[in-house]
Amino acid sequence: MPTCRHCSSTYSREQFIHGNGPKAQVCVRCGLEKGLVTKEEAANMYDDSLSSARLQVMARRYSVFMYIPLLWTLWILVLSDVSPWGWYFLGLLIILTLLAPVWFIYRGGQYSGDMARLTPAYERPEGH
Repeated sequence: MPTCRHCSSTYSREQFIHGNGPKAQVCVRCGLEKGLVTKEEAANMYDDSLSSARLQVMARRYSVFMYIPLLWTLWILVLSDVSPWGWYFLGLLIILTLLAPVWFIYRGGQYSGDMARLTPAYERPEGH
């Protein structure tokens, strides 16, 4: 994967501006900051609303792995001594813990589709 010569970050080829001389091996973000390209020329740059939507999709996908440890901590600290609700909650936690990886894999296709829908179109120039 190529590395930007200004910020030394490694990105995929789609995240670089195209050209020779000062534009060679420069990522889109550095190209915008240094004035090498305009915002219209950098169509693959995420604007604020698009990056926010992508972050929301990613947060929905991975949030289950944040909630399950939180619920286990809640059960250990508060509900383990409450009878019979502690046992009901424990059963529910075990079921949720076992179903989380299955749900994560099952919804992977929708996640990929949502991210593809929220990815700007990229037309690779000839020769790249």
